[in-house]
Amino acid sequence: MIINLITYNNSTNYGALLQCLCLKDLIEKNFNCLVKLNRYHPSKLVYAEKYRPLITKNFNKFLGTAKKNLNVYFWKKYAFKNQFYEDGEDNKDSVLSIYGSDEIWNFKNAYHGYDPYFFGANDEKKKISYAASIGRSTYSSLPSNIKFEILNNLEKFENISVRDQNTSEFIYKLINKEPQIVLDPTLIYTPKILENQNFISRYIENNYAIIYGTVFSQHQQTLIKNYCNKRKLKMISVGYNNNWLEHNHLDLNPTTFYNYIKNSKVVFTSMFHGVMFSTKLARQFYYTIDPIRKNKIESFLDTFNLHNREIKDNIPENDINYDDLSKRIDIMALDSKNFLIENINKILNDKRT
Repeated sequence: MIINLITYNNSTNYGALLQCLCLKDLIEKNFNCLVKLNRYHPSKLVYAEKYRPLITKNFNKFLGTAKKNLNVYFWKKYAFKNQFYEDGEDNKDSVLSIYGSDEIWNFKNAYHGYDPYFFGANDEKKKISYAASIGRSTYSSLPSNIKFEILNNLEKFENISVRDQNTSEFIYKLINKEPQIVLDPTLIYTPKILENQNFISRYIENNYAIIYGTVFSQHQQTLIKNYCNKRKLKMISVGYNNNWLEHNHLDLNPTTFYNYIKNSKVVFTSMFHGVMFSTKLARQFYYTIDPIRKNKIESFLDTFNLHNREIKDNIPENDINYDDLSKRIDIMALDSKNFLIENINKILNDKRT
C-alpha cells in the first residue's frame, strides 16, 4: 500500500526536512505502508536553493553552505530512501494523499507564491491535510483572482487539520468549516535517524548555547552575549551565519542539528522549528519575533502559555516547567495522532466498501 505525502522536502532547511520525515515515518509505522513523496518543486524555489551558495560575498559562508548541501544530500539519501514520485509522474499507485505539514498553503510565500499544486489541484485521490499552514498570509490578503480556485480545491478534502490559529481562521472564513488544530509532526514522532550516532557529522561539545536564526537586533545580541558570558557558555550559531558570533556551524546535517539542540544548555531562536525542537527536547529557550514567522510561532506560544520566553528589554530569568508543559503537549500530541490515524482509516475503510 502506498500513501502520497505532499509537503516541502526538496530543501536544506532543517525544519522542512524534519517535519516531512517525522510525518512520513509516523504514517509508515502505523499503517505498514510505503509513503512516497513528490519531487515537484516550484521553479522559484528550485532556483533559490540551487544558486543560494553562489550569491554570497562571504567565502566562509559560501563554503559552509556548500558543505551543508552535500551533507544534507547524503542524509536525505538514507532518510528518504528514494521514496519519490519524479516531477510530473502520476501517483495512480497510491491509495490517498496527505497534504502537510508546513507552509504549503502560504500564497504569499517569498519563493513560490500561490501554487495550486499544494492545494490539491488535479489530484483525484481522496485527501486530507495534516498541520498545513498559510504562514503569514491572511484571509483579508487573499487575492480575489485565486479565491474561488482555492475554495474549490479545499472543499474536495475529506478533512482538514492545520498547524496554527491564523490558518484555522482562514479555512473557516473560506469554506465555513472549522478545522482541527494539530501539532507539528516534529512534536509527535522521533525518527530513528535522529538518534543514530553514525549520522552526527561534527563533534558536539559541552556547555554551549545555540543561536538558531538571524533576526536578532543589536540590543538582543548584547543581551545574549551577556547572558552567555555570565554563565560561561560558548555561543554557537547553527544553520545560519551570524557575523556577531565567532562560531558559525553552517554545514550540519539534520541529525547533527537535532543533537546540537539536544545537548545545549539554552537556545536562542527566531525560527519556528527552533521553538519546536527546544520544546521537544526540554531545552530552556528564548525567542525573537521574525515578522515572517510571527503567526505560527505565536499560535504555539498562545496554546501553551509560553509568551514569557520572548527577548524584549531583557532575557527572562524564569525557567520553563517542563514537568507541566510536557504533559500538556502529550495530550495534544495524542489528539493530533488520532486525527491522522482516524482519517486515514476512514478513507481506507471507504475504499474497501
